[in-house]
Amino acid sequence: MVGKKQLQAEWVADKSEESGRFGPSGFMELGGNSLVVDSGDIYMSETAVGYLYEDGHIINIAGQSEESERTIDDLEGCTFRGVDSRGLELTLVSSEPVGPTGTLFYNQRELKVINGRISTFDHELVGEMTDEGKIAVRDHYTKSPRRELDEAMQMAMYFEGVKSNGTKLRFDFIKPLYRRDKSYGENELIRYFQDFDRLGVQQKKYVWDSMNIWCTSGILQVVRKSEGNAALGNVKHGAAGVTRVRTGMVDLDLEEFDRDIDLFKRFGTLAVIGTRFDPYVEVRVNLVVSHEFGHQLQFCLSQACTERIAELYRARLANSLRNHPAPRGYEGNSELVRQEAVLSRNFISGYARSSKEEYWAESVAAYSIAESRKTLQELDPGICQILKEIILHPEEHFSPVLVESLLDLQASLRMGNAFPEDLLSC
Repeated sequence: MVGKKQLQAEWVADKSEESGRFGPSGFMELGGNSLVVDSGDIYMSETAVGYLYEDGHIINIAGQSEESERTIDDLEGCTFRGVDSRGLELTLVSSEPVGPTGTLFYNQRELKVINGRISTFDHELVGEMTDEGKIAVRDHYTKSPRRELDEAMQMAMYFEGVKSNGTKLRFDFIKPLYRRDKSYGENELIRYFQDFDRLGVQQKKYVWDSMNIWCTSGILQVVRKSEGNAALGNVKHGAAGVTRVRTGMVDLDLEEFDRDIDLFKRFGTLAVIGTRFDPYVEVRVNLVVSHEFGHQLQFCLSQACTERIAELYRARLANSLRNHPAPRGYEGNSELVRQEAVLSRNFISGYARSSKEEYWAESVAAYSIAESRKTLQELDPGICQILKEIILHPEEHFSPVLVESLLDLQASLRMGNAFPEDLLSC
């Protein structure tokens, strides 16, 4: 039987060349002595006697050789209380093992588990694991030392090692209907867009490009469970936001879907199209999938956020009516502008002027791809700020009933390296 001591020794031997400095700060009690820990360095009467990592590994306590490495669990009666290397509350207590020891692959990210403490190879403590495979994440974003995850928020994981009682443990978890050869974001898109597998290569790329940031950030999963999914149908604009009837399900007309793909391929996210009111033109956003998703997303926002969006819309509408009055004979609600005024328009697209719901949906669509996100930022920084906060700080704008589940999910994604810090830069 592979024992815990052997697993710990193999970890140290395999990764001895790595020297991350994830050292906590606080106070350690050991053998009746009170020791100060400063960024990992352990001091006794101002003399450095060792180094403590935040995952409980200790190097060279006084009287031990330089190569000596043990865990806090090996030192009877040893306790540390303080904060980790990023300021989050941390308590380490030597005790009987309360969790397994072995190797964990969390969303294919390799991690080590020692007595239930989950850490990276350079000793950054990232969470806890029970013998039953339950995961709790150390969430530095919400300053939560222990954010417990249910199965809906856990990512695909595989563990091999031993339980706290020393018996072998192999644990394999993947969400129902998920595919191991796909990333979290790809799996979520497949769950959201019905018959995704039947789409052509160009269609799949278009849908993924349109929805990438919403899939990868976890926003899509929460919205999908709250509002429904999307599919191709035989209706013109079946989105809830357009009909103002909350249907949840989004139906996309196949002809419009293919037309948007063609326009996107030829012109990119934004296209300037002529109108019968020459010389007036209209700007178009060629992202129907993320547009309709925007209507679903709006139902998940707080009342305060919805009112803030409405205020932005009203201000832009007033400016548009003043700066770009409709041409004689035009009875529609879109913003039509002269060719030379395209860059000074008030809305990201002509259609965005037609209502506050369409203003929001067109903004969501434009924000979904870096090319038009930059244009939207220059044109409408207020709506861009809301969209950025929705992804990075969802508690500020989501309905209160959805906030905790979304924060759980994003903490899980960060632990699995599935939520990149530079998501909005690409």
